[in-house]
Amino acid sequence: MHASTYKLPIPTNATKDRVHGFAEEVAEKLAFAPGDPIEPLVGRLGGQIEYKNALDFKSSIPESIKIDPSRRFKIFLPSMGSSPRYRFTIAHELGHLFLHFPMVSERDPNAGMIATRWVDDNDTEPLKRAEWEANWFAAAFLMPSAPFRSMLAAFGGNIASVATRFGVSVQAAEIRAKTLGGP
Repeated sequence: MHASTYKLPIPTNATKDRVHGFAEEVAEKLAFAPGDPIEPLVGRLGGQIEYKNALDFKSSIPESIKIDPSRRFKIFLPSMGSSPRYRFTIAHELGHLFLHFPMVSERDPNAGMIATRWVDDNDTEPLKRAEWEANWFAAAFLMPSAPFRSMLAAFGGNIASVATRFGVSVQAAEIRAKTLGGP
């Protein structure tokens, strides 16, 4: 048995609307409804979540995913965080699993993939693009457009109430509302 090679994510270069639509399709196929707990889904998909002390990330980076060639994966989260933050980060990492890992696997079936949540100005444009796509995926996966719009109307535009209903931060709900043309 040889050691696996781990590649960086390859962006799809799909439009934001297409990534949103794909994320909603994936959520529907997985029977993941708005507000459902996301941790059990990770297990159903063959993954694990590992919480690490933010000061103890010598071998793995906080808010990242490591996918083996077999498609088994581990999501790394910092030990200190909020439930809405964890939910969005997990959905973001699942975005890499569904959007980017198939492209890596197609190019090299023996390769795994590692994606970190944070990119900086020194990172390549494809890596930055993959991170945007994973964010778009997470937003639509957790806050599908029709239920989100319906809940926004039901709560009279109260973003904090909508955020609570979907289990996301107020900031994530504000961005989703703006993306969907809401308040």
